[in-house]
Amino acid sequence: MQRSIFGVFTALLAVICFLCALPALRKKRYGLAVLLFLNAFTNVVNTIHAVYGTLF
Repeated sequence: MQRSIFGVFTALLAVICFLCALPALRKKRYGLAVLLFLNAFTNVVNTIHAVYGTLF
């Protein structure tokens, strides 16, 4: 139960980071956009790890 809640929370954070990166790209703040996309990718990896218990 705790793992699935953590998985949902990290998935939500990944979506938020992705949505925040889009306006940063439009304003040509490429450094911030790259940082937010990397954070979103990391959150997706953490979601997979929390739900399945293994990475690959």
